[in-house]
Amino acid sequence: MSILVAVLLLALAACEKEAPPPDNPFTNQPPPDTLNNGNTQLPEIPDSSFAWLHERVFLPTCANSGCHDGTFEPDFRTINSAFHTLVNHPALKTDSTATPAILRVMPYQPANSILYYRLTNFMPNTSGVMPLNANDSDWEQNKELYLQKIYQWILNGAPNATP
Repeated sequence: MSILVAVLLLALAACEKEAPPPDNPFTNQPPPDTLNNGNTQLPEIPDSSFAWLHERVFLPTCANSGCHDGTFEPDFRTINSAFHTLVNHPALKTDSTATPAILRVMPYQPANSILYYRLTNFMPNTSGVMPLNANDSDWEQNKELYLQKIYQWILNGAPNATP
């Protein structure tokens, strides 16, 4: 019995209250601003860039149901899919009666890019001049500006990155 008491006393003596964890210096502090030193707005997208064309033209005008919504190419749902299914990508439909446009977008050559051609000309045996349905877009109000920006983007080499 004395051994049992001794073991219990040793066990109790070995028990010690655990120290509380140290204070966290980051508790209740907002995360640091890693974008622009206090400016919470995203930088403006240059209007000569593909990002601007995607945001202002291709996504709202072309990536709608039944058109270029991923069911067939070009796919305008994301900026990456739009770029990679347009630039240097073979055109599936061409106009044999006009200048042969064999690529959807041929860098530096708007006149030989089927994208620009389909936006500005009726092509026989197709659905017509694009866009077919621009209800959720400001295409009709800004058509000339958008055509000019698309033409200039192709003429500048159809770059993926912002200038």
